[in-house]
Amino acid sequence: MGFLLAVSTFLSGLPAMAQTVSNAQDLQDETKAELLPEVTITATRSPERVFDIPTATTVITNSQAKERTQTSFADLFKGETGVFVRATNPSAGSPVVRGVTGRDVLLLVDGFRLSHAFARPNTQYEGLVDPYFFDRVEIVRGPSSVLYGSDALGGISNILTATYKEGDPTFQAHTDYTSNPSSISSHVRLGFGSKSFATTLGLTYRSFGDINLGPDADPRVFFPNPTGRVFNSGYEYYAGNFKSQIELAPRQTFTLTAQYSRIPTVSRQDSIIEGFGSNVPAAERGFAPQSRTFVLGAYQAGFENSWLDALSLKVGYQQVEDNRFQRNFSVRPSFPNFGTGLASANTSLEGNVSNLFGTVLELKSTASGQRFTYGIEAYFDRVNSSRLVRNDQTGTTVDPNGPRYVDGSTLNQYGIFIQDEIDWSDRFHTNLGLRYSVADLNIPFSTVRPLSSGFSRNFQALNGSLGALYRIQPDLNFVLNVGTGFRAPNVNDLGEAGARRASDINIPNNNLGPERVFSVDGGLKTLGSNFSGELIGFWSQYTDRIDSVALGSVTGSVSQVFQTQNVDSQTIWGIEFGGRYRFSPEWSLYATGTFVYGEFPIAGETTIPPFNGVLGVRYEPAPGVYIEPFVRYAAAQPRLSANDLSDPRINPQGTSGFVLANLRAGLPLTPTTTLRLNVDNIFNATYREHGTTLDGPGTSVSLGADYAF
Repeated sequence: MGFLLAVSTFLSGLPAMAQTVSNAQDLQDETKAELLPEVTITATRSPERVFDIPTATTVITNSQAKERTQTSFADLFKGETGVFVRATNPSAGSPVVRGVTGRDVLLLVDGFRLSHAFARPNTQYEGLVDPYFFDRVEIVRGPSSVLYGSDALGGISNILTATYKEGDPTFQAHTDYTSNPSSISSHVRLGFGSKSFATTLGLTYRSFGDINLGPDADPRVFFPNPTGRVFNSGYEYYAGNFKSQIELAPRQTFTLTAQYSRIPTVSRQDSIIEGFGSNVPAAERGFAPQSRTFVLGAYQAGFENSWLDALSLKVGYQQVEDNRFQRNFSVRPSFPNFGTGLASANTSLEGNVSNLFGTVLELKSTASGQRFTYGIEAYFDRVNSSRLVRNDQTGTTVDPNGPRYVDGSTLNQYGIFIQDEIDWSDRFHTNLGLRYSVADLNIPFSTVRPLSSGFSRNFQALNGSLGALYRIQPDLNFVLNVGTGFRAPNVNDLGEAGARRASDINIPNNNLGPERVFSVDGGLKTLGSNFSGELIGFWSQYTDRIDSVALGSVTGSVSQVFQTQNVDSQTIWGIEFGGRYRFSPEWSLYATGTFVYGEFPIAGETTIPPFNGVLGVRYEPAPGVYIEPFVRYAAAQPRLSANDLSDPRINPQGTSGFVLANLRAGLPLTPTTTLRLNVDNIFNATYREHGTTLDGPGTSVSLGADYAF
């Protein structure tokens, strides 16, 4: 009773407290920004309201991200409409869009490819992007190869970096401490400029300790850890960001963006615990380091009284360093007898680097009431790869079996596209698109690689799309989309050789063809004064799916031999919904839900997520103040493919469902300082995200502060 009285007294005093905050109205507008019609650029390559386009699109703003806890960028997506997240290790979250992930979801930063030539089936490269230095992230749900080319089978995740605008705070800082995993994150940002010139600088440091699992975690699953604390699950993260924009002339701007990020070392948890396998695969395995260097120059111009409305030219360079280490067991231990394991004297040390150059020319024109967006893209990616063996007694030498990829392999991609947006009437709108894509892949000669005497492959694709929107009422739209997509095999598909997972072996296959998809989706979008939301159903037919096929075992060894092949087709369908209802100025209720169904056989690295989403209520008693209890839920997933059954990250009996109680709260103390509290997994439940290596953390409390002036 005393606790309830104290809470009541605290809440009643909030309005008076908030009156001392001179910029309180700005803060209130920020917290309610998610109720406004979000604008997306990615879906059509033009700034348009999500409500006004046929495409299913999820937008997460920086304001929303400030209120959330995350250990990697992808954690921000949890609970969002149409998106699921799986992870190999805490730094390696990968968005799952409509049942596919990794190479089937194209990753972009400011419209430039983050996905590179050796992107793996379960990619974690979004974890190298600074989770504090962005304006918003846009997730396009559904094939997007017409506008963006290869890899956009299931959708796109495009991170749009922060830009200083006149009137923004000159200095911003964020810091938080989280109890589980024990971590601290700090970000500082400096912005200055005028209407014609603006510059932003940002620095981020993050340090994560080991994860503590819930109280009922199965000790066999996280063996050889002696307790529910998972050793070597922490990591450090560094990032530096620069962005400058100058007005060259009226309606002409040039923007220069530079980013660097680095994770010095992080263990790959799925290889150093037993999981749902029969033993512990490796004594040591992980990445050391992973880093990303990114430079992008963008010129934009607008024209009046011309056949050309706007022009955009981007030229960029990205280097992704993906170095690895691995020490296998000569005798693998199994639960509970760790002492029976015998680690090898050899440690493999890999260096894998992608050097990606790209340019995108985009034009916009209007004719006879039609808006045309068209252009060309070209990306040139070169892979450098090496492998050393460090022996405990004899030292370090070059691996006689060669590197993971043939050094000097290249993947060049070209595309020409056009999109036509037509307003047939005030109520009816269509969006038609067409693209021709070419991918040239070259694996040079190697004397030490099996079946890799050198070959080149050329892949071509013609993709089309049709979107339609019919305005039933001013606040209710019916949308329909039909489209195709493709993914050309990359260097990882065609040229990988050597270790797969722990000690298994992969041999190249130079006869692979592209993966393709045909997809239809449709539903309703509503944007009213009190309620906004969407209900979308989709059906996708994938053909020529690429999967690793077991060819047998190595004589005298437990190692299996695998080869990547086009093995099957698959159908995935589902329903996505999300909405928010504001039933008073202070109170709102929101919910999301995503149901995905995969018709077996399911090939590739596809792992169909269970029905999942969030349900919450938000109370905003005063400007800038919010209290938000919510639950994040997932149903059980008993339906597993053959690939799932052999995956040590997935319980062969299926993954249990869960309901997690959580709390978010924020309070502006002064005109410059806002305190934030997050409590995740309040009741310390034991749970697992389907397809993820580790059980989720137990109860975690995060205290943070945002400072701006």
